[in-house]
Amino acid sequence: MRVRRYMRVWAFLAIVPVVLSVTGCWSRREIEDIGFALSIGVDHAAEEGEIMITVHIAKPFAISTGVTGAVDEKPFWQVSSTGHTVFEAWRNLRQQCPRRPLLHHSRFIVFGEEFARGGIREAIDFFSREGEVRETNTVVVAKGVKASEVVWNEFELERMPAEGALGIMKIAVQELSTTVMVTLNDFLQMLETEGHEATTSRAELVRRPPSEDPRGELKRETISVSGRETGAAAFKGDKLVGWLDKTQTRGLQWVKGKVRSGIIVIEQPEEENKLASIEILRADSTVTPKISNGHPSILIRVGALGNLGEVQEYFDPMESQETWTSMERRMAEVIRHEIEAALDIAKLEFDSDIFGFGAEICRKYPKEWTDLKDKWDEEFPKLDVEIEVEASLRRSGLTRRSMRVVRNEGG
Repeated sequence: MRVRRYMRVWAFLAIVPVVLSVTGCWSRREIEDIGFALSIGVDHAAEEGEIMITVHIAKPFAISTGVTGAVDEKPFWQVSSTGHTVFEAWRNLRQQCPRRPLLHHSRFIVFGEEFARGGIREAIDFFSREGEVRETNTVVVAKGVKASEVVWNEFELERMPAEGALGIMKIAVQELSTTVMVTLNDFLQMLETEGHEATTSRAELVRRPPSEDPRGELKRETISVSGRETGAAAFKGDKLVGWLDKTQTRGLQWVKGKVRSGIIVIEQPEEENKLASIEILRADSTVTPKISNGHPSILIRVGALGNLGEVQEYFDPMESQETWTSMERRMAEVIRHEIEAALDIAKLEFDSDIFGFGAEICRKYPKEWTDLKDKWDEEFPKLDVEIEVEASLRRSGLTRRSMRVVRNEGG
């Protein structure tokens, strides 16, 4: 009996610490009290020295189609807040938001052009420290407008603007290769890497016929302002220095080996004023740095495989080997032109090594880079870059001749 009593006492003493450690969900957040921010824009505020953030917040009760009339209500809310820092502006948002805003589900961090040209180091520090912000957020710079205007964008095929913008960006990256998709993690790494300047996606507005101010409306009949993702924004340090158009951006992507697909248009051989379209099927690249007598140089090798997608004049692939060779040569010339266009604007206008050539030199020649890094701004614009492109067209049994149009004369 005495043994059993001791066992019960020891069992009780063992259970007490466990019970005391289970304190319940003391930090729980009820979903009814949360506002999910899907994108956040950063601009200069009207008050000098202050920052304005514009946040796109989802309205779950308006997304559900089970509630009568909910489908007609706008499923998101845009709201702006100001502060001396991004963190203060974010906290001040709670003066207007009836739910606690959270950034766990945010997709985009958008900077207005004016703000980005002044430097974003202090603002980006908040996003790198804030535990709610995922490093998979896409970093975007708004061309010619404030970030708040981009956050207000809407898209016909998606109820949530952030989802529409993300869909457009993925298509542009995967099927056109005319923009870049840079996450917060990618951006931070580029900012901290020696010999590699940063790039981000470029957002532009597509304006429709004017309508009333969209803020405060619960229901939208027409979309007056939409957006598109095209090209890229180039940085030097933490400051925006300029823009790359679609051709220059794909040139950048050729060098970085990130071209996934796209269309190359060439002049059709032996046919005046007729064009042929080639679909990019696969591409790769290598960047090889060299140092000779203290002078650095870069060799870029690009390989691309394409598929003949369209010709404007009759073409039989079995008739002439020379025609195939000519098209491959013209395809290679277009790729070379795109790379040169990106190199020219980066070297002559931006003076910004957005290709990461300096990082490649540092990786292969760390001792020599010690002497080069302090004067890389002077070396990069005069850097000798050699480009080698090998382009080929897929020639399978599925490649067909063009339809021959028979022209009948007479009445």
